Amino acid sequence: MPHLRLYSRFQDHGINFVELAHPPLFSVGDEIELGVVIPGANSKNLFLKDKKNNFFLVSVLNHKRVDLKAVSKLYGKGGLSFASAEYLKAHLDLTPGSVTPYGLLNDTENKVTFILDEDFLGHVLINFHPLRNDMTVSVAPNDFLTFCTHINHTPSIIHIPEL
Repeated sequence: MPHLRLYSRFQDHGINFVELAHPPLFSVGDEIELGVVIPGANSKNLFLKDKKNNFFLVSVLNHKRVDLKAVSKLYGKGGLSFASAEYLKAHLDLTPGSVTPYGLLNDTENKVTFILDEDFLGHVLINFHPLRNDMTVSVAPNDFLTFCTHINHTPSIIHIPEL
């Protein structure tokens, strides 16, 4: 069970977390439709690639609609588009509907650049799936950033505007 490996890494680094089980959520729409309420900053996670097949994981607050052209300009990469399910599986060992920055744990070759919306940092808790979409894990933003550093994926923190 991959989420247990994640929890073990949390414990190794003294990261406190809260786990919440819920029905599988494949999209932000599912969360709303099923009435799942999770305290903290909930996320929308986009696995993207550019024209040169460089890969990016972009995490934003779940209510934001993201303009990929604007993100491309902000980050200085042209032509960002959604990467295929095959690339998602190959690089993060995830499937569509389960995209999470915790998948970066599986990117041992550091082929994926992580971009985090700075708006997460103003919250007490931030929420991501723990490598499966029927659970959510809440952690403090500083603990999340510590975890990212320990897995060699310190995020580029930028402000991602809403559409």
